[in-house]
Amino acid sequence: MSQRAVLFSLVAVVAAAYPFLVYFGLSQYGVRSLALFLLVILSLRVLLWQQFNKKEKIVLMMLIFILCGLSAWFKSETILRYYPVLMNLSFGSVFLLSLRTEKPLIERLIALVMKDLPERAIRYLRGLTLAWGIVLITNGLISFYTACCLSLQQWTIYNGAIAYAVFGTFALAELVYRHFYKKRYSPE
Repeated sequence: MSQRAVLFSLVAVVAAAYPFLVYFGLSQYGVRSLALFLLVILSLRVLLWQQFNKKEKIVLMMLIFILCGLSAWFKSETILRYYPVLMNLSFGSVFLLSLRTEKPLIERLIALVMKDLPERAIRYLRGLTLAWGIVLITNGLISFYTACCLSLQQWTIYNGAIAYAVFGTFALAELVYRHFYKKRYSPE
């Protein structure tokens, strides 16, 4: 495994643990130190992720700099809570806006490994792109509520566990549905 892949994996794990880092990091290191650490980690995540084009990377980097910068400047742990909101709404928007293009996001990703997709598969992938967009936007709105209206502990539980369980459940349900969908439409 290359050094880049190892670094990307480590950064991804740390980024996935973001709510727990905020929860435990605030008491140990304070808002400013934690915000600067998160700025470095989250920036590395965006820079290492090759799925983003240059424009998307610039927008995400700006959002991360603004979020972490404001949090450090105002010594506000509350501002740090809005990272899941930004990510969910950003990714949800990318999914939904890609529906306005000839090839939505999931179809583009699948096309990297499968050429000449049948029309039925293209319709399925378009629907899946829409579904993921809706799930991400909905989660972003719930994350917003947890960030502004609930305690740090409740925010951590939702964004660090419940949201991941929802994503995992949705992904598993889609895999099961896809199995039966393929079986239904496969040539005998």
